[in-house]
Amino acid sequence: MLIQRRYRHLNRYRMVANTLAKHGFGYVINILGLSEVLSFRPNNEATNQTLSTAERLVKVLEDLGPTFVKFGQILSTRMDLLPIEYIRELEQLQDNVPPLEKKEVRKVIESELGKKIEEIFPDFGWVPLASASIGQVHKTKLINGHEVVVKVQRPNIKELMEIDLEIIFDLATFLDKKTSWAKQYGILDIVEELSTSLRGEIDYLLEGRNGDRFRENFVKADNIIFPKVVWEYSTSKILVLDYVSSIKISNKNELHAKGIDLNETAANFINAMVTQIFIHGFFHADPHPGNVGVKENSIVFMDYGQVGKIDEWSKAKYIQLIMQMMQQDVSGIVNILLDFGVVGEQIDRKRLEQDISKLKQKYYRLSFKEIKVGKALKEMVAIIQKYNIRIPADFALMIKALLTAEGIVQQLNPSINIMEIAEPLGKKLFKENFNIYTLKDKILTTSIENVQLLTKLPKLLTELLQQIEYGQLKVKVEHHNLSKLILLFNIASNRLALSIVL
Repeated sequence: MLIQRRYRHLNRYRMVANTLAKHGFGYVINILGLSEVLSFRPNNEATNQTLSTAERLVKVLEDLGPTFVKFGQILSTRMDLLPIEYIRELEQLQDNVPPLEKKEVRKVIESELGKKIEEIFPDFGWVPLASASIGQVHKTKLINGHEVVVKVQRPNIKELMEIDLEIIFDLATFLDKKTSWAKQYGILDIVEELSTSLRGEIDYLLEGRNGDRFRENFVKADNIIFPKVVWEYSTSKILVLDYVSSIKISNKNELHAKGIDLNETAANFINAMVTQIFIHGFFHADPHPGNVGVKENSIVFMDYGQVGKIDEWSKAKYIQLIMQMMQQDVSGIVNILLDFGVVGEQIDRKRLEQDISKLKQKYYRLSFKEIKVGKALKEMVAIIQKYNIRIPADFALMIKALLTAEGIVQQLNPSINIMEIAEPLGKKLFKENFNIYTLKDKILTTSIENVQLLTKLPKLLTELLQQIEYGQLKVKVEHHNLSKLILLFNIASNRLALSIVL
């Protein structure tokens, strides 16, 4: 299968190989054993030799076009995977692509909607408001005069991206076979995660459904706006949204001129982000100034391509993590990190606790006003990275979103503190999640799980005894299975005891 794909996209493979060589990464092709297959002879004279490895990697991605640029942008959200210098460089990746020509825009819209563009948008704004690697945005009006924005996908971008994603997956597969570090870091899983995220961004129907969900979640909020999707004219390649006139949230001068209170704006924005993450479990993962505006006293969120989703179990864990951090409980913090992170087989827990303890001492006597969330999160991520703990993609997105949000708040007013703004909402959240009624429900759920667990134990014990009786454990006696069984006993006995006491 790999060989078939490799030959099907041979020219693109050669382009990737030559671009790697151009920026000093030709040795990668040799490591993968692809030199002969691609008839590739790397030139030792690489350009930009004065640049750092991270800077040269960015040059490679920019030269290879939209898929690789978007891949790098998504990778920049994964601070648990790469050193900080690589993250900084990847964050600088720009979609340096020229706008679509008028005839191309017309062709996409008319082929998708089956009508002449003038029949739907009589006065189409041909100059785009924004242009990126996947698509571009135009302002116009519907036939009834209603103002909208139209997001138009670039022709054949999906097909081109699928070819590049196949090549990226092939390269990851070769690395997984040829190098030990690729297996250690689970590079195939990482590529799969990033590919899924990228495919989601090129499906405008999915983006539209994301917008609908945001609107539903904030239907009772009078200071949060998510532009409505005009479904009648939206497809997988065209997305039409209500046009909402707003001021860019980072434009302090215009906000001042309109008499908008910056402190109130900052508070509304942070409350909206915290609500999305910790209450709804569904959040805007790319809230940079270009995607956030201000209309009077309301926050306007735009572009629903990148979202994060947090299930109830993970949400509870994140809240517990924050509580443990507030209580300075080092062991509790480590337990939770190991609970939801993917950890290698060998980890020095004692050293990990010592590093967390050092971080604790640094913030021990600081008030909420003195704590910079962004800096604290970065330091926590540095520790996670040091011990090769791979955190869930949505947790990484959450950290990135909070860092971006804090940056916006700091622009509005450097003296404002994100923790101080979020504290009242945090108290409300704690009361909602840890009152007598929610605890009662959790105890009931736990009791049901206990019964299910106990019903499985006899079967598991029988299987284990049979394996011992027939000598099947002679070769397969590994700590993995034994530790799981012991853990099962501990969980069962602890839960049973708790249930009996309750």
